[in-house]
Amino acid sequence: MNLKRDLVKYIRDRAKSKYKKNTECYICGSKESLDFHHYYSLTELLERWIVKHNLKINSVEEIMQIRDTFIEEYSKELFEDAVTLCHIHHLRLHSIYGKRPKMITARKQPRWVEKQRDKHYGLVR
Repeated sequence: MNLKRDLVKYIRDRAKSKYKKNTECYICGSKESLDFHHYYSLTELLERWIVKHNLKINSVEEIMQIRDTFIEEYSKELFEDAVTLCHIHHLRLHSIYGKRPKMITARKQPRWVEKQRDKHYGLVR
């Protein structure tokens, strides 16, 4: 069976049930249109991991065979280095760091999120 979608989607499908998505945006507290944002790009993590292990994945069966190992190796990046944001704040973050943020921005993104939260609650308090 050939791959019909991006490899990362097979990883995300498997990992989603363990995401710790909150019930409100971390920045503004909105409870609507919530997204789960990974500070480390799953696509970039997967691409690096495939190169590191010298793998060639050409079928659904092949991605299914390795996805649990990948998820286990990157559990911190998948489940802890993440934040729940409303769709508006999620779009703002990506407008600054790009559609597919580079790995070097993974430490900068949480600082941006904290600054936005401080600004939001600083105005409200």
